[in-house]
Amino acid sequence: MQRRYSLARMILAIVVVLVLTLLMVMGDAQARIAFASHRDGNWQIYVMDSDGDNQRNLSNNDFDDQFPSWSPDGKRIVFVSERSDKDWNRQIYVMDNDGGNQRNLSNNDFDEWEPSWSPDSKRIAFASYREAEWPNYDIYVIDTNGGNQRRLTNNRQIDKSPSWSPDGKRIAFVSTRAGNSEIYVMGANGSNQRNLTNDRHNDLSPSWSPDGKRIAFMSERAGNAGIYVMDADGGNQRRLTNNRRGDVSPAWYNPVLSVASADETLTIWGRLKEVDR
Repeated sequence: MQRRYSLARMILAIVVVLVLTLLMVMGDAQARIAFASHRDGNWQIYVMDSDGDNQRNLSNNDFDDQFPSWSPDGKRIVFVSERSDKDWNRQIYVMDNDGGNQRNLSNNDFDEWEPSWSPDSKRIAFASYREAEWPNYDIYVIDTNGGNQRRLTNNRQIDKSPSWSPDGKRIAFVSTRAGNSEIYVMGANGSNQRNLTNDRHNDLSPSWSPDGKRIAFMSERAGNAGIYVMDADGGNQRRLTNNRRGDVSPAWYNPVLSVASADETLTIWGRLKEVDR
């Protein structure tokens, strides 16, 4: 009995150490905020502590850099840069979280924007018109080393605003293929594209819930911009906010250690308790 009790305590100690280590690693990125600033005469990527201290320029060049986004592992920041003398030639760049190792991932003569990290931090989805006539953007994906660039959508309208599901298997996006902006979803390889919203007004800015079961979005269907939510299959669409001035750009909070659902967590702890008996 004493041996089983000691084994349970050892397993519990290992779990606690692993959790604390993960929290310390992820906490470093969560304690900082990346943002774009025009304080030096052009748009640059800055980072600061969550209390506003230690503000510093990370991108530090003579061209406009905007739209920073942390990788889920906290090690890198993707952003859009205009480091070219060509009009409408925004490119997807990535850098380490200290501003080092800045590099152009997309590297072409076309306009690309709205980068979105995959949950495993290995891929980035973005909008580009490289194989279409302006302004018909499509959704592309690229590995974070710049390789394996591939087109996911292909139509004569605008596809934009890609958003990865938490399991990395699906991408929600906005498309004008039906005549106005609607929310669509597809497999991470571009397969099985289908319309989730279907009304005469614009639906924009999809954002997945941490459990992958719902999608928040902005819609103008009630005459002004409001925040809505729906099931991941497009069902049960309902309005969450309602004011005359409008609400836009929903972003679902994805807490640390949200990978396992509550019942799975309880199961793990239940096994430890069972060993402890």
